[in-house]
Amino acid sequence: MTRRSFSISRVSESAGEGVLDIPSLSVLRFKDPETLLSEFESLWGVRAATVALPVLEPDGLLFDVKGLRGLPTSNYAEPSSRLKDFAEVVKVFLSAELNVALTLYPGHGFIPGDGILTRNIAGGRANCVCIANPRTSEIFGAILGTGIDIVHEVAAATKGGGSLTSIALDVTELWGMSGQLGRVEKTCFCTTCTRHFDKNAPDLLKHYRTFPNPWSLLLRFASSTGMEHVSDVPASASAEEIVGLARQRKFDEQFPDLDHAELLRMAELLLRYMRVRHSLTVASIAALFDYACEGLDEQLTRVLMLEGELYGWTSGLWLEELDNAIAGGEEAGFDELWLDSGTPYVPQHVPYRSYMWSRSRYYISQFFELTGAMCDPRSRVHTGLRYKTIEECRQMIVERWQMLHGSALNAQAALLTLPTPPEGTPDVRRGFVGVGLQQEYGKWFSDQLTIPATGSERRHFQSAQAGPVLSQRDLLGLMQAMGDDD
Repeated sequence: MTRRSFSISRVSESAGEGVLDIPSLSVLRFKDPETLLSEFESLWGVRAATVALPVLEPDGLLFDVKGLRGLPTSNYAEPSSRLKDFAEVVKVFLSAELNVALTLYPGHGFIPGDGILTRNIAGGRANCVCIANPRTSEIFGAILGTGIDIVHEVAAATKGGGSLTSIALDVTELWGMSGQLGRVEKTCFCTTCTRHFDKNAPDLLKHYRTFPNPWSLLLRFASSTGMEHVSDVPASASAEEIVGLARQRKFDEQFPDLDHAELLRMAELLLRYMRVRHSLTVASIAALFDYACEGLDEQLTRVLMLEGELYGWTSGLWLEELDNAIAGGEEAGFDELWLDSGTPYVPQHVPYRSYMWSRSRYYISQFFELTGAMCDPRSRVHTGLRYKTIEECRQMIVERWQMLHGSALNAQAALLTLPTPPEGTPDVRRGFVGVGLQQEYGKWFSDQLTIPATGSERRHFQSAQAGPVLSQRDLLGLMQAMGDDD
């Protein structure tokens, strides 16, 4: 008997171009390039056309960058016993006739000094640089630009191979947030950001120098889960709608002494803040891209990796506004989006790819940021990680990975759930992004990390026998300081 063929059997044919994202070169110690490509094709039913490679790791540089001497070199600058440097990784994939996209998270905090770090409203510093600071554009633009030059050099010496087609910024976690009961402490209020707000929204920030402030209409600290947020906020939202959203989630209970008129005034202040933050973020992203591409003859596709929410509190961006900027023919500073396939808003003007992982790169980036901090002697001494033994750190990594991998959409059937545009509107989706990370990667990754011991590790370990030395609240605070708002 011949089996029937159902329409869903052709799902890979309509999935579009596949991109294999390798978010850390540590993955190449776990599995070689050929295996990753083979597994990608086996899972998704299409061969990857492009591979996305990082130009930077949370623990340091992957190659020398002029002007940045003295910065730490990543443990993965030599990716594997077979691949000795970043250029050799590029050559392997170009030789396989794949195109290359370079990815960068422009917030790693291993740059010495506090001058470009983000600051929250209470004056506290986070271990993340502020993308609005011009020095950030120069530093991370130079890193990305050097990566571009390396790929061009390798491509010129590789006959019949692929080429560099795009550069992508992970903007899922630019403006971190943390808090305590009754307080929301968002970033960034560094000198650069403060000057921008003072110029474009005079007197606005004074309303945020108290608690609760306008953020609390849509943000709230919960002792069990960290920061809770309302993200279904369209760019066209009115103050009345903001108050309505706050009441739906009972966030308005944080303002027991305010009547409806006063809540509306707070909502207007919140919308003003969100609009200014969006415009500042877009300009900062464009400046970094421009710096990295200065002097290039060809035009590279500029990509933003987003979570896909209507408003991203940690990206500072309105998805609909990004789409409208392309529709209006503005000089937007970007050309394409990679975002969670479950986005409530389907772009109609800006080309995009569906990222096959919940919240796109957010959870993945936070995982590698945490492991980078565990391997950094400075973080081991100056953060709550000093209370963790090496073995406790390893176990924490394994557990975090198990939670993280639960967000993976690693199934061909997930392609059936990719968004479709409203009837009568153009379909601008170019394809999808699959991630080369498997369930078993977490334990392997944890075991091979070099985690430094702290001088007080033995004492704290002994103290732990009598009771906990790191409370749940302290641990939540540590995670939030590293940008984990959940």
